[in-house]
Amino acid sequence: MRRSEYIRLENLAPQHVIAAMSVAELKQAVDELTPDERLDLAEYLRWRTRKADPHWQTELGRWLDRSLSGQGHPAEELQELHDRLSSEGR
Repeated sequence: MRRSEYIRLENLAPQHVIAAMSVAELKQAVDELTPDERLDLAEYLRWRTRKADPHWQTELGRWLDRSLSGQGHPAEELQELHDRLSSEGR
């Protein structure tokens, strides 16, 4: 392949760049992330793992049904919890 035929990585869609990275390269890239970026990545990976899981979808549906039927937490309570956890850095 001639140099002029190379594709620049920044011109590729993210899924193609990731496919070109080894697990070791992914781990090294994760090591270079900030703590907030690692937390965001961990949440994304958890979501990717759960999104196709029928058991998880059933459980999520139950939680949503409870919330919609009035058995959930009031918005004010959730906002207070969020504010408290945020102030603690969590």
